[in-house]
Amino acid sequence: MLFSRELWERAKREPSSPREIALSVAVGAFTACTPFLGFHLGIAVALATLLRLNRPWAMIASRTPPPLFLAITFAEVELAHRLRTGRWAPIELHGALAQARDLGIDWAVGTLIVGVPFAALLGLTALAIARRWERLNPRAPAAVRRPSSESPM
Repeated sequence: MLFSRELWERAKREPSSPREIALSVAVGAFTACTPFLGFHLGIAVALATLLRLNRPWAMIASRTPPPLFLAITFAEVELAHRLRTGRWAPIELHGALAQARDLGIDWAVGTLIVGVPFAALLGLTALAIARRWERLNPRAPAAVRRPSSESPM
């Protein structure tokens, strides 16, 4: 819980425009859709750093609640399998490991099919919220401040 609170405070303090916050959230959301289990946080931070975006917002967006993660993963696998083979994937709990290679390919392809629109939706939502926040808090004009490439994180 302490880590979450500290991350939230850093996200609010790291200078970014609403557009940069939206892009950071989109990058984090997209990485959450990838099949790289256990590496989502690191990938989100690396991409945000490389693109000079707000790293805490990308980190927050890369953390997907398990039920949502499972739904996104299921949609990615099913849609990609349907496009690749013309039929839905027969996913069963007992047979999933036997089909791991094919399902892994479907998951990777499905990341583009589901992950891009998911990231765009969350990024646009973040843009609207950040713009509203900026209008309601004019004493802290986020667009004027630029993040330092040397900021610790």
